[in-house]
Amino acid sequence: MTHDSKRQRGLDSLAAQESFDAVLANIDKIEAFDVAYGVETSSPVEPWQIQEADDITLLNNSRYSPTPVKTIRQAIAASPVRHDDIAFVDFGSGKGRVMLVASEFPFKRIIGVEYSSDLCETSRRNFERFDGLPKRSTLEVHCRDAAEFMIPDDAGFFYFYEPFTVAVARKVLRNIEFSVHRQPRKVILCLVGRGLLPAVDGKSWRPVGAPLKSPDEQYFDTQFYTNSQYSG
Repeated sequence: MTHDSKRQRGLDSLAAQESFDAVLANIDKIEAFDVAYGVETSSPVEPWQIQEADDITLLNNSRYSPTPVKTIRQAIAASPVRHDDIAFVDFGSGKGRVMLVASEFPFKRIIGVEYSSDLCETSRRNFERFDGLPKRSTLEVHCRDAAEFMIPDDAGFFYFYEPFTVAVARKVLRNIEFSVHRQPRKVILCLVGRGLLPAVDGKSWRPVGAPLKSPDEQYFDTQFYTNSQYSG
């Protein structure tokens, strides 16, 4: 690839990202989640803006960009689980939007996993400022590498919106499988977007129904998976 073609490829990628951000900003403007609840979850954060950024994290972690609120609500409401029986885990929890929306549902507890200390602090401030209905679950953020996070034995719903690479996702899914082996139970993977679908091992996981179409934008279509011994 020539220098000019690399440059053009970079410019095309930047233009696509700016176009995507404009679509998301318009969705957020219409939904007005941040304005309504006194929080700040909308602004993207690039990987190189993260305090802990190094060559490895820049290679393996995605930028922070929130899932639209309607997509989150629809995915959680449609999931084949009893919310009050399980803990909810959001990998790459960022500024805490998904966790705040999840708190509208009666999960046992809601856990965020985020490696950026700045984003962890932002999410905690958002939890304190949230001016909505009383949260129905406790919210806790673990500031650590997702691949090193110990999966709790009560965790049953795992939310992913393309927070990291397929390689990292495979490590996280193996950790979930070890947890299920240690404490047998049905669990649900909720994958928003298509970026991590290649990480899902067909021997260990089975899709639950057809992809759930996003009410916001096709990019945010959702696929559920469950551990194969519970797939029916």
